[in-house]
Amino acid sequence: PHTLRYGSVKDNVHDLRVCLSSGEWLAAKPYAVIDSQFGGLLQAHPSIQTLWGLIQNQAELIRAKQPLVSKNSCGYNLFALADGWRRGVCDLPRLFIGSEGTLGVMSEARLQLVLRPKASATGLVHFRRLEDVGDAVAELVGLHPSALEVMDGNTLNLIGRPEHGIPTEAAATLLVELDEDDDPRRIQETADRMAAICRRYRLAAEPVLAYEREQRDALWKARKALYPTLYRYDAKKKPINYVDDVVVRAERIGELIRYLEEIFGSRQVPVAIFGHIGNGNAHVVPLLDVNDRGDFAKMVETYHAIYETVLTRFHGSICGEHGDGRVRAEFVRRMFGDELYDLFMRVKRGFDPTGVLNPGVKLSDTPFTEHIDYTRLSKSCATCAKCNSVCPVYDVFQSEDMSSRGWYEIVTAKDYSYLESKRVVEACLNCKSCRTICPAGVDVSDLILQKRAEHPNRLAGWIFRVQAHTAVFELLLKLAARTQWIWDRPLIRGVMEVVTRPMLKMLAPSARLPWDLVLPRLAPRRLRERHPELTQPVSTGSKPRVAYFHGCAANYFDDGVGDAVIDVLKAHGIEPELPPQRCSGTPIETYGHVELAKEGARFNLKSLESYDIVVTGCASCTLMLKDYTKFFTEGHDKQAAESLAKRVKHLSEVVVDKARASGSPASTVGKKRVTYHSSCHLRAAGVTKEPRQVLADLPGVTLVEMQDADRCAGGAGTYLVKDYETSCAIFERKRRAIQESGAEVVATSCPACMIQLKNGLRGQAEVKHVAQLLQEAYAAGSRGPAESA
Repeated sequence: PHTLRYGSVKDNVHDLRVCLSSGEWLAAKPYAVIDSQFGGLLQAHPSIQTLWGLIQNQAELIRAKQPLVSKNSCGYNLFALADGWRRGVCDLPRLFIGSEGTLGVMSEARLQLVLRPKASATGLVHFRRLEDVGDAVAELVGLHPSALEVMDGNTLNLIGRPEHGIPTEAAATLLVELDEDDDPRRIQETADRMAAICRRYRLAAEPVLAYEREQRDALWKARKALYPTLYRYDAKKKPINYVDDVVVRAERIGELIRYLEEIFGSRQVPVAIFGHIGNGNAHVVPLLDVNDRGDFAKMVETYHAIYETVLTRFHGSICGEHGDGRVRAEFVRRMFGDELYDLFMRVKRGFDPTGVLNPGVKLSDTPFTEHIDYTRLSKSCATCAKCNSVCPVYDVFQSEDMSSRGWYEIVTAKDYSYLESKRVVEACLNCKSCRTICPAGVDVSDLILQKRAEHPNRLAGWIFRVQAHTAVFELLLKLAARTQWIWDRPLIRGVMEVVTRPMLKMLAPSARLPWDLVLPRLAPRRLRERHPELTQPVSTGSKPRVAYFHGCAANYFDDGVGDAVIDVLKAHGIEPELPPQRCSGTPIETYGHVELAKEGARFNLKSLESYDIVVTGCASCTLMLKDYTKFFTEGHDKQAAESLAKRVKHLSEVVVDKARASGSPASTVGKKRVTYHSSCHLRAAGVTKEPRQVLADLPGVTLVEMQDADRCAGGAGTYLVKDYETSCAIFERKRRAIQESGAEVVATSCPACMIQLKNGLRGQAEVKHVAQLLQEAYAAGSRGPAESA
């Protein structure tokens, strides 16, 4: 969206390394025609000699056919080569960029980078009339904005006006991004000028201006919510990109949008129209069920009608930046005419005489409907691969069958077989990173858990059933805790690894208990035994009743986290209760025992129903308590789960609320450089800012945001036992990021992540729960907050 100021990709590429269809490598860069290097290039590559001859002989034709719009990615970019010929330059990167792999395969690119602006501002403007947007933009371009983004009224309706504070009278919303490279103080003056220009038109609300990053991101929230909303709009009607990238002259974009609204409105097709209004580029995304005959007919009809209108009425381009692919290939000839299309074909044959490079793409007469993948379009996944970019397993294996997207295809295939797919299905950590990033809200890990539930793990089932018998389980843990000083030694641990290996293979073929794995210390006295007074109901009068759902780790581990959470709550005037509770269910569900997880969920729902607030200190518990709604579809359990989801708060959320109301009791305990590891399940639960905020507010703490703070550390509860080698490989990226941050302390909000961090860092940095850092700071404070719970 920032091409207005910085240009598109083709404007910022210095050179490319390209593999031609012959297997030869080409250094594609701008060559001066009089340079001897260029002469050598022509001799070495006949395809380029043919190309250059065409450019010289047909320069007038090429220039005559050039689209008179701000951007175009339709056809081959012979226009840039013809312009270069007049200047004595053969700009080869311009040819290959946008050729979509039909002329060669690019393996390397050298890019031009620019410094980030010293200051930026974002403006959000709601217009009452669509036509006014185009007129306003004509004036705003004089301010040299980096982005001008528009969303029409239909789009605003689809994403939900109330959720994003959009006035009902708004016919269109404009986002304006302004940058200042020289004097940061000028940014407010420029933003004020922008607002003044917009006020000359009929607005549905006063323009909103933001300068700080967080506030600016908030203004972009509606625009970024667009695709997730479209994918969730209807179970069958999906966003179909077949006329998605048209371009007209910028001053006619309002007229184009009105035409698009009319053509889809007359056919009763929901459509989102948005895009880069500053350069006349509209993204058009209708919602259709291509498996429905009526919708299919509407798609074919509007495809031809819209592209024909863009070319004949608007004199624009059918494709601004997304490429022709197979969808627009059949219309390339219509856009440029037979003569130029013939030149495109000659260029294609020159570089790819046998037609092996992406056949059927960009140049083809085959109707676009022949390429529709009806099965894929009936699924919720758009195969965009955003999930792969955050999948920790894919990060290690770099293989599609070991990735979120690959797993989705595997588990939703008609011929799915657990026995044939077990290796890859069992590789998922259930970290929920795919769910967090997916525009369509697809939770691949949940689909995998459903398949695991068809074949629950036997060993895990035995362990969970023992755990359900609390007295027996806790007796065994106490025995293990009191003897840990004996058995948790290298020699004995080595024997344990060998002895337990056959049994752990029932968990997974790779499962083992490595002798050098740093295990958490088990608590001789459980958290509930250390705080027996909190296990009884407390009379709070008019104050809210607050439950601390401690979960398994804080109760059974001697890591100090549970005690820290209690101390922090008390420091804020909250007297928490420790109601009876079972495991939240995350590990139980992970190993396929859904009914057992539901049994525990029912117990917890009943135990927690009388509390106003349920505080957690564990990321996985936070998410699972909020997710109990997925277990129940109706009745009292469903209502109880929905109620609980609204009452669950992570400790950091409680602290932020209390500190805002009454200040913080924290005092400095010395200067510390702290970095924060963002636990996967806490991010999935929507808690990201609060832990960082409470850390940043601690006296003496310098919070340093590490690279990859939001990436999975690879522990995932028992995954480090299930597949220790992969777990360690995943952690390596996190270890490097922590090391590069220079932090003395790594803070996190999850006891399970603490195990992985301590094992992986081995003392390179101190590992602490956010609650423990708060506890230390509060203990050093000379006062307590005046505000009560």
